[in-house]
Amino acid sequence: MYQLIALDADGTLLTSDGRILPSTVQAIAWARSRGVRVILATGRSAPEAAYLGGLAGCDDVSICLSGGVIARGDGPWKQFPLPAAAVEQAVAVIARYPFLCLDVFAGPYNLITPQTQAVFRSLQPQDCMFRFAQVTPDPADWLQQHPMPVCKVFAATTGPDLTQAVRELEEIPGIQVVNCDGANLEVLAAGVSKGAALKLLAEAWGIPLERVIAVGDSGNDLSMFAAAGMPVAMGNGSPAARAAARRVTGSNDRDGVAQAIRALLEQR
Repeated sequence: MYQLIALDADGTLLTSDGRILPSTVQAIAWARSRGVRVILATGRSAPEAAYLGGLAGCDDVSICLSGGVIARGDGPWKQFPLPAAAVEQAVAVIARYPFLCLDVFAGPYNLITPQTQAVFRSLQPQDCMFRFAQVTPDPADWLQQHPMPVCKVFAATTGPDLTQAVRELEEIPGIQVVNCDGANLEVLAAGVSKGAALKLLAEAWGIPLERVIAVGDSGNDLSMFAAAGMPVAMGNGSPAARAAARRVTGSNDRDGVAQAIRALLEQR
């Protein structure tokens, strides 16, 4: 019997237009009624995860910032920040590429530039990230004025290839770069991942990893696919995610999460 389900948010819990399907909410409630823990494991911040997890009916513990934070509610329980010097260097590298949209996750804030705000609003105008965003023309200067732990630096491309930026970032000591299927990248402290955080949670709760389901769609989900006994890729997932999964479910727009939960928990 499975005891823990870890759900990615974007491309998994959320539809392509940012909604949570009623069937998903119902399946999560059904799973929890059977004693199964259901958590978010997302690249988003703790406040965003708490908001989305509340809408979906998940447990109040979540893996956030791709493993950079394990949160209770909207605040950190455990966090794994980047070295301060590495943050400064990463932000400087990203700033040299005008086609990259920068998002620095500092404490409870999403530090975004006006360019990032404009691009993200054009794609998802109602996204909950804007509830927690701090818009600043210079995130590096903002951090000097308001020093706090940074657990992830994120960049998304508006078109051109990320390869050169990734190469430069990979030269910074003490970090790792997760290239999420060519469209964006995440800078995390070395050794930090969704999979590492999932292992910590499962151990803390006394849940064997073979009794864990991980559901996701992209590159930053691969580490939790490797950790979980049952990795499930969304039908809309990347080729790498589908190849790493033991099971492929429906897409995020066609009840994929609900299908996976019910099919796996109904197994004898």
